[in-house]
Amino acid sequence: MKKLKLEYRERFNGEVTFKAENNTVMITPPIDEYYWTFKIPLHKEQALVAFHKFGTLGIGFAIEDDWNTNLPYTCDTNKIADHIWHNRKYPQITKKILIEAIEILKKAATYYKTHEEPSTFRIADISELSQYTETLKEKMKK
Repeated sequence: MKKLKLEYRERFNGEVTFKAENNTVMITPPIDEYYWTFKIPLHKEQALVAFHKFGTLGIGFAIEDDWNTNLPYTCDTNKIADHIWHNRKYPQITKKILIEAIEILKKAATYYKTHEEPSTFRIADISELSQYTETLKEKMKK
């Protein structure tokens, strides 16, 4: 079995949190295979990733057949594996490899959430929300 390599994207925080009176709005940019904090390449272009997801880190495949198949890193390893299995893309990605990769990402995410993640999200003024939305719309058109 090939040795798995953990990659880390330093200072990556795709979420923006807007506060308006007693309300909080959390927004992520368009999510694709490049949206990750931790990544483990598995086979060809397919990788397992951990990424910011509304105050936690989600674990799923970088390239998915169906959108939004991931679970929080705090879930049971086998539950995550079973939930994302159909998106593995290649038969060379075995259950044993997937379980090992999930365990690595869970350890990295646990350390990150405990020691490395900033204690607060970037808080933007609600007046910036309109501009942020327009920027996202433009990016999505490309």
